[in-house]
Amino acid sequence: MAQRITQTAKYWVEDFQLGQSDINHLYNVLLENETPLAADEMAFVLVVYRVQNDTAEPAANVQPGAVYHPAMSYAVGDTMRLPALGDVRAQVVSKRAGENPDYGEFTVVEVELENGSHLELATEFGPDHILNAVEDEPEEEPVQFRTAEELFIDYGGYVADAIEEALENHDDLVRLAGRWFPRSLLAKVTVGHLNLAEAVLDLVGGGPLSTTEILEQIGIPVDENPRLAEFSMNYALQEDERFDEVGPSGRVLWYLRRMEPQGVLNPPPALYYEAIEYDPASLHPELREIELEIGDEHTKIPARRGPIPDSVTVTLTYPHLRAGTMPLSLQLRRMFPTAYQSPRIRFNLIDAATDEDIPGWVVRTHGYVYGLQDWFKEKDIPIGGYLTVTRTESPGQVKVNYAMRRNPRVEWVRTMLVEDHRIRFEERSRPIGCDYDEQLIIDVENPKAVDAYAERLEKQKTTLAALLDNLVRELTALNPQGNVHSKTVYSAVNVLRRCPPGPIFTTLQKMPQFEYVGGGYWRVVES
Repeated sequence: MAQRITQTAKYWVEDFQLGQSDINHLYNVLLENETPLAADEMAFVLVVYRVQNDTAEPAANVQPGAVYHPAMSYAVGDTMRLPALGDVRAQVVSKRAGENPDYGEFTVVEVELENGSHLELATEFGPDHILNAVEDEPEEEPVQFRTAEELFIDYGGYVADAIEEALENHDDLVRLAGRWFPRSLLAKVTVGHLNLAEAVLDLVGGGPLSTTEILEQIGIPVDENPRLAEFSMNYALQEDERFDEVGPSGRVLWYLRRMEPQGVLNPPPALYYEAIEYDPASLHPELREIELEIGDEHTKIPARRGPIPDSVTVTLTYPHLRAGTMPLSLQLRRMFPTAYQSPRIRFNLIDAATDEDIPGWVVRTHGYVYGLQDWFKEKDIPIGGYLTVTRTESPGQVKVNYAMRRNPRVEWVRTMLVEDHRIRFEERSRPIGCDYDEQLIIDVENPKAVDAYAERLEKQKTTLAALLDNLVRELTALNPQGNVHSKTVYSAVNVLRRCPPGPIFTTLQKMPQFEYVGGGYWRVVES
């Protein structure tokens, strides 16, 4: 039995492409069902369609390569094997009636052998013939074709990816929350409906509310096809600038944009970063490792596939401490997937120690989690303190914790001071109630004075190199070994100016007055 092409992995993995007939079929299914479909649902529809259309059977009435038997009938184009000639293969090229009256009616076929020579053979031969005594080959087991369901399990992901790519630029199909539907068949949502939706959200403090909750209160009928009504409303809300979709993955939730916290709509001043271009490949390998270890939200790290982590630990830097935010590192970002890949996600942050609910926001576009300012103050978490985010069973909440010590103790830590219009560092004692990164910790006793100094540097347009020249000299003077770690330099710079580690480290490498001595440390080589 000839194998159908849809039964092969190569067909689905390497060769699969959507044709116009496929798109037409999917479009017709959407029209007939009047129900939005996700890419994987359409992938199953398409696998069934392709399998049903792949019904090719062997054209000849004899299996290809079967042993020649004089009693059998052959058609032009059939193939056979000739064991008497060394099992050579042959193909029938013509046929005629036999002419020997001693044997009755029979047929003579002309066959072409593999070497190009021709031979005539008797077929449909009734009397006992020695060739008819050739033992029949055992019948081949019938091919067990895999069903469309089985093929979809193995290859549906490849088909879904091809569908997403092919439909992306299809003008009459719209995608919302991973589902597709013809734009022309969307249920009508009027300006009046949207105004009512705004009023409903206003009454609950801006949101969040699900689409179903909004529909129940504004009166759009959903009895005939609630899935289509919800899809149509989602599309209308998405196209209106008054509304923000803020739901986590698996949920669609709406919020009034004008009622979102200002620190969600725009980054807090402490987090503002004016991008500096640099080449990560130019960094010393040790410095590149430190850059990745810090996990700054502005560090460009290639996305990696894999399971979503159950727990992620980040370190708190001065800008995020002031803004009441957490850096959205690459690993942490993967813990906050959304239905629409929304720029802002409303999340509940649960204090792991007290189960207190902390209303939070994940601001994907600017790389931070907002809403922790009061929590930071209550816990007295220092710069460099370890924060841990842990997944829960609910897609809309995570637990936040810090490496709390059972018995807080007084420790000597580097402290940034402003004296005589210049920055200085001293070792001063302060109580510390949690574990921290020793290289990142910097205490700021007078934030107002430090902020005023930072504003002066900005007005004077002080370059990053000039800032580093000052800070590295002061920090190495604080250390008896006369050196300073790269993480410490990064932390100090960010008290005065928001900057990821990459530009800091590449700038240091270009400054002749500083020498990298390995292990992440720098020293001054000229006074």
